[in-house]
Amino acid sequence: MRIALIEPDVQHAKLVDRLIFAGGHVCLHFTNSATFLRCATDEFFDLLITESWAGDHCAEDVIPRARSILPGLPVMMLMTAPRESQIVAALHAGADDCLSKPVRGPEMLARVEALQRRAGVRRPSNRRRDVIGGYTFDAANFAVTFRELTVVLTPKEFHLALLLFNNLARPVSRAHILETVWSRRRDVKSRTIDTHASRVRSKLRLRPELGYALTPVYGYGYQLDAIPLESLTGPG
Repeated sequence: MRIALIEPDVQHAKLVDRLIFAGGHVCLHFTNSATFLRCATDEFFDLLITESWAGDHCAEDVIPRARSILPGLPVMMLMTAPRESQIVAALHAGADDCLSKPVRGPEMLARVEALQRRAGVRRPSNRRRDVIGGYTFDAANFAVTFRELTVVLTPKEFHLALLLFNNLARPVSRAHILETVWSRRRDVKSRTIDTHASRVRSKLRLRPELGYALTPVYGYGYQLDAIPLESLTGPG
């Protein structure tokens, strides 16, 4: 899981980062909300962990702004010796969970996993089926069904396709693709990503005349867009 952490306290942020890494997740640290929000316009996150004071704004103000960019983003708020009234206020402001500082490893990771389950970020692969934009993704068989067709992909093609569909109309960086599909292996060449993107485009028929366009974003990565068919045919 890809986690954003807003924590002005750099030393505490290092502790949280180590714990998140030990739990098998990726953590990107920001010292204030402005840098996070700028990054969130280009990068996808599965979870936001933020200090109650996000370096430049209170978390209660940051949460709605974050969700305007990443709808449905789960949020955990960090609070130092919180009173009950502060926890209640944080939950009413949109936080999904609150955690006392300094964090305790097992508790924090258990709460992260609970938010994962609640948000549906991770489900058992043998039961996972995602339906996005008319495409049904069957993770148990690496199969995708669309327009009464079923296509079986390789595991890497499947995970790349699902990543792109989960980020419709948003550019996905090569770094994020490597991180998600290839687990950040350094020996993966850039043309390997291009080859897989080309295969996904062909196998899933991601063509404008069929309602989708998968295009490279120069110097960055790839973007998948849904193309309204009426915009192609024009007024009747």
